[in-house]
Amino acid sequence: MMREHFVANESDFLKSCEKIAKSSVFGFDTEFVSEESFRPELCLVQVATPEDLFVIDAIAVGSLGAFWDLVTDGKRNVIVHAGREEIRICQHLSGKAPARLFDIQVAAGLIGVGYPAGYGTLVQTFAGTRLSKQETLTDWRIRPLTADQITYAFDDVRYLLECHEKISARLLELDRIDWAEEEFADLQARSNLDEPIGERWRKVKGTGGFDRKRLAMVREIVAWREEFAAKRNRPPRTILRDDLIADIVKRNPQKAQDILAFRGVQHRDSEEIMAAIQKARALPPDALPLQDETKPDAPQVGLIGQVMAGLLGDLCNRKSLVPGLVATSSDLRELVRSKIDNTSLSGNNSLAKGWRLKHVFPVLMDFLEGKTSLRLARVDNESPFEYDDSKPKL
Repeated sequence: MMREHFVANESDFLKSCEKIAKSSVFGFDTEFVSEESFRPELCLVQVATPEDLFVIDAIAVGSLGAFWDLVTDGKRNVIVHAGREEIRICQHLSGKAPARLFDIQVAAGLIGVGYPAGYGTLVQTFAGTRLSKQETLTDWRIRPLTADQITYAFDDVRYLLECHEKISARLLELDRIDWAEEEFADLQARSNLDEPIGERWRKVKGTGGFDRKRLAMVREIVAWREEFAAKRNRPPRTILRDDLIADIVKRNPQKAQDILAFRGVQHRDSEEIMAAIQKARALPPDALPLQDETKPDAPQVGLIGQVMAGLLGDLCNRKSLVPGLVATSSDLRELVRSKIDNTSLSGNNSLAKGWRLKHVFPVLMDFLEGKTSLRLARVDNESPFEYDDSKPKL
C-alpha cells in the first residue's frame, strides 16, 4: 500500500522533495487551468515514487524550485503521460527541460497498444483498474479541495510507475528502447516554450487569396497579438480573434479609426494593430512572406496514398505498432509525391528520420517501386494481406 501525502506548506514540501530524491524513478502529473491565461496556471503537482504518493498544493506551497531540480537534474527517470504541458510548465518555471523523460502514452504506441491512448485506457490495460473521470472539469484553483478531488489527484499518478514498468518490459522485448528515446527527444523539442512564432500565422483562416503584402500584415498582427497576450497573461484569442485579423487585413485600413469599425476590437488596441500593419507595409519585397504555391496533387496521389495507408496498417498490425504514431496520411501522400517527382522527403516528414527511416521507409518504398506486391488473402484475419516475396521486416 503506497503512503499518501497531501502537501500544503513549504516545510512539508521540502521534506517531500527529500523523499522523492531518494528514488531512482518517479512519475508526475499536474493539474492546471489554462482557459483564462496565456500560460497554464499551475494548481497541483502529483508525484509517485515506488513507496509514496504526493499531492502538492502549488498555490499554497509557492515556489516549487526544489521539485523542478529533481525533474531536471538527470539523476532519475521521470515518468509522465502525454507530458507536453508538464514539459512546458517545467521549462517556464525552472528554465530547464525535464531530463530522462519517459512518456507512457508515446511508448504505448511503440508496442501496439494504442496512440494516443488516454491515461485511463492505459491504467485499465496494464493495471486492470478503471479510473473515475468525475473531476475532469474541476476548477483546481478553488480552495479548499474536496476529499474526492484529492483522491482523484492521487489516482492520476497512482498507476504511472506500474504502467511504465510493463511498457518498458515490452519495449525491451521488441528491442525498441532506442525508438522510444527518439520519440521522447522529439516530444521535448515540440514542447519547447521558446519556439519562434514561425509559420503559425499561416493558420489564420480566410487568408488563402491574400497577396504577399497582405500576408505580411497578417504575420505582423499575429506577432503583436502573441507578445501582447504574453504580457497580459491572457489567451491570444481573447485579444483579437483570427476571423477579425483576416477581415481587418482584407479591408486594408488606413488609420486606427478604421479598425474601430470592427466589432470585437478594443479601442486601446487599434493603434497597436495599425502600427503592425504599417510595419508590414514598410517591408522591402524580399522580406515579404511567400504565398502558398502548393499545386493540386495528381489524381493518383490520393489513391496510392490510401493503399499505402492500408499497407502501413497491416505492417503495424504485424509488428505491434500503431499507424498513427508511425506516419500521418500527409506523410504518406508526400512519399507518393516524392516518388512521382523524383524528389526527397521534407525534413518534417516523419518517415524521413530516425527509426522510421531505417525500418519503415524501405518497406513502403519497396511497394512504391514495385519490388513488393500484396494481395488480399484472408478477410477473416487481423493481417489480411499476403506479400509475393516475404513478409515485411522491421
